[in-house]
Amino acid sequence: MNVPSIVNRIYIFISCLDFTTAFVFLTLAVVYRHQCFNFPTLLACNTALSILFCSANHVAIGVYMYIWDQYENPNIDTLCSLRAYFHHSSVACIHFSFILLALERYCKVRQLKLLATPWRKTCTVLFQWIVGFTFTLPVLVTGNMPKMASDNLCFVTLLKPDFIVYQSVTTLLTTDVALGILYRSLVRHVRQVSSKLNNNQQTRMHRDLTMVRRIVLLNFQLAIVGIPIIIVVILTLIRVDLIPHKIMRMMLLLSNLPFSPMLIVLLLLTPDLRKSLIKCRNKLKHCRPTKITPIHPIAPISHAQR
Repeated sequence: MNVPSIVNRIYIFISCLDFTTAFVFLTLAVVYRHQCFNFPTLLACNTALSILFCSANHVAIGVYMYIWDQYENPNIDTLCSLRAYFHHSSVACIHFSFILLALERYCKVRQLKLLATPWRKTCTVLFQWIVGFTFTLPVLVTGNMPKMASDNLCFVTLLKPDFIVYQSVTTLLTTDVALGILYRSLVRHVRQVSSKLNNNQQTRMHRDLTMVRRIVLLNFQLAIVGIPIIIVVILTLIRVDLIPHKIMRMMLLLSNLPFSPMLIVLLLLTPDLRKSLIKCRNKLKHCRPTKITPIHPIAPISHAQR
């Protein structure tokens, strides 16, 4: 078994693990929906839903790569470009969902009315999905998501570096800059108003600021795994033939690695989901069968023993 085949098998396994983790996350929220029905929990589920779609698409990409690796000249199906489109769109939705998580805490601390009504909250989430699935649409429509010459999958064409730069800037740089601006602005605001608040208000404000900091750190995981992708982009800008053969499956594997740990941390950071998890764990403990110690019968006492 060669190295690309091993990488592909690991890639499929990680994608299935991410899908299972996201599915359990959403199932827990649905089962305890009466307890978890609030906007912060909805935004956490929004991130989990993005990862669910992304990991399901990655499983399909990995399976088709496994099939096409068996042939020297595989016949590419018509949905190959569509899978590439869903990959870029779902990854963008994951990144953009972190902006919404931080924006909700920012509006809460600054007491802004941007997300004051249910209609505004719904429109904000829908806007994130619309932007995520429309900014890559021109690349798909113009036929710039063909099968790669160096690997058995479809991706944004490497022959036109402007498309690669466009995808990277829109997905990675936009999220990092937006989160950085929100966090720095929130830190500045907390320093200015802390002296005017009582202890309880200061505690709540610092708790929200800590939550935003953790959201930034979660997004930082995605930025770390994006470094190899940036290196590939730079190599593409220099010379396309410098890219190693079948390297893109390794890039996809690296991009999938932080999803499951990130969802677990996000679940623990969301108070209502954490309480639901504890309640579910306690119910499972009560469902365990208890061992019953058998009672040995008392032997009758004979007349001689008396």
